[in-house]
Amino acid sequence: MKKITIIISGILSLGYLFSCNKESGSGPTPPPTSDSFIVTVNNGYGSGKYKSGDTVHIFSVAYGTDQLFNTWRGDISLLQSPNEWHTWFIMPNNNITLTGSLEGVPDFTLQYEQIKGKSILKPVYYYFPQNEKGLVYLLHGTNGNAANIMNSYEWQQMIKDLVNNQFGVMITEAEESTLNSDTNGDGKIRWDLLPYDTTSNIDFANIRIITDTFYNRRVISRTTPRYSIGMSDGGFFSGALSSIYNFKAGVQYCAQGSTTIIQNTTVPIQFCMARKDDNPSVGTAGDAQALSNYQALNARGVCSKFFINERSPLYPERFARSGDIPLTLSVSVFNELKSNGYIDNKNYFIGYPDSLTSAVQNNPSNFPVIKSLSFNQLNAMLSEINIAVADHHIYSDYNRATLKFLTSQCQ
Repeated sequence: MKKITIIISGILSLGYLFSCNKESGSGPTPPPTSDSFIVTVNNGYGSGKYKSGDTVHIFSVAYGTDQLFNTWRGDISLLQSPNEWHTWFIMPNNNITLTGSLEGVPDFTLQYEQIKGKSILKPVYYYFPQNEKGLVYLLHGTNGNAANIMNSYEWQQMIKDLVNNQFGVMITEAEESTLNSDTNGDGKIRWDLLPYDTTSNIDFANIRIITDTFYNRRVISRTTPRYSIGMSDGGFFSGALSSIYNFKAGVQYCAQGSTTIIQNTTVPIQFCMARKDDNPSVGTAGDAQALSNYQALNARGVCSKFFINERSPLYPERFARSGDIPLTLSVSVFNELKSNGYIDNKNYFIGYPDSLTSAVQNNPSNFPVIKSLSFNQLNAMLSEINIAVADHHIYSDYNRATLKFLTSQCQ
């Protein structure tokens, strides 16, 4: 079986949580509510009866490490994003049939090695396809590191999509992450945005020096277009990094960006936000600022896109998506959540996962199935809930929108 081979792995961290929706518009105007109609989803989830005017979410079946979602077929003119594994539409006054399809991905291996940065050896994961169309830097969030990206299911989907589209990938980490030390005393272990220069700023310098190593090895050309994708603090750093090195484009997940960068950059920037972001550095105010920044960039002729991930319902098989939880166990987890009042009658999770975590700790007898989960399985469950409630978490729901932006920006 074809698969991604990960040379070095680590433990998934919940400390950097990441999440995108249709560009700035609010979607089609719902028609008047009328009688129910039937949605049939083949090779996916979301089948059921809906009233016209309802928002209907559909999801692909889970796919393996050697696969990616391909596209939806059928009544796709209704779909917000027919090429995304999860999308939605407004129910019309007729029955709807949709069928999901998958595609295989080529074999590739992400290599790992320690490469000297400005001061110390840095962990670096990388893959450069032949005839690559660009090099994409993937950037972790606060308290994260390179291994966190490698072990995140959502990031793994991004990596597969990038490689499948002939992009090279490079992953390293903030200097503070490698040292495991808050060197600037700001109370966080993360990327350093200041000073804004490529020599005295250790993180900007490390990116330059590590990239030069690959140029000198002649495994990638100095003329190859470069891009960056970051989550949370990595999203802030993505905007700064893409600007200071004049990348072709930068993408920021759950990060509104630096006002100084937004006011001065000429590099296209895409914002991928989360509607219910509960992170104190982003939240509702950050979502609003990202929308304002997107508008300001376009107003002065700099290409920008804006997406925001909305809440979506869970479905019984959702927790099996990453492969950590078997399908039957996923259904049992779903039923346990529902019986304990955490899922409403439309299958939306109520509140945020923190309340569930506290309830499981305080009343373990009410959650025998969840208590039986391994550490990795519990992390997989919480990640899926965070994405479904549109909290501060990386998500693959708009990977194809991101790929389109990297490839053509606003063309």
